[in-house]
Amino acid sequence: MKFLTPIVLVGLLLLWTGRATAQSGYARPPDGAWPNPSYAEPSDSTFRLSVGPALRIDSHRAHGGLVTALDIGARAAGGRLSGTWAGVGSEGGLSQYTAELWVDFGAERRLRPILAAGAGVARLDEPGADGALHTWTVGLGVLRGALEYALPVAGADARVGIDVLGALPAIRGSAPNEVEGWLVAMARVGVGF
Repeated sequence: MKFLTPIVLVGLLLLWTGRATAQSGYARPPDGAWPNPSYAEPSDSTFRLSVGPALRIDSHRAHGGLVTALDIGARAAGGRLSGTWAGVGSEGGLSQYTAELWVDFGAERRLRPILAAGAGVARLDEPGADGALHTWTVGLGVLRGALEYALPVAGADARVGIDVLGALPAIRGSAPNEVEGWLVAMARVGVGF
């Protein structure tokens, strides 16, 4: 009997503490209604302007530069107009302008994988047989993979992203046949309006 009283008291104390803890919290809302305070849904902006650094990589060299892009379309599909400049006026320089159609496989999520394809035109600065720098214009086919992260900024469609774009000369014009394809790696930040 002497040992039974402390055991009963400890048991009652544990039961009372568990009951008090369960009643002190808020009631759980129905499934699917639990709010996520760390993320505010972005507005569905039709236009998004992005800018950031770019790196053009081919089989001979790499040049740093700048990329700007205008995305048109809300939700899961749309188009993009972009311009990339890397090492312009030097050997291996590039001015590239593209138009793409894109599909967003993570629409309405924070992390958004995107796949795009399109066409464009590029001006390449390359040395000729005479040693002088020549500029050639070529038509391109492009394929781009991107990963965007929607920033939790209330009321704004703000995103950061990384892209890798592959460009393959399709129409060479007066450019020599040895002009090969290249990659452009980009990091950018953008906002919708």
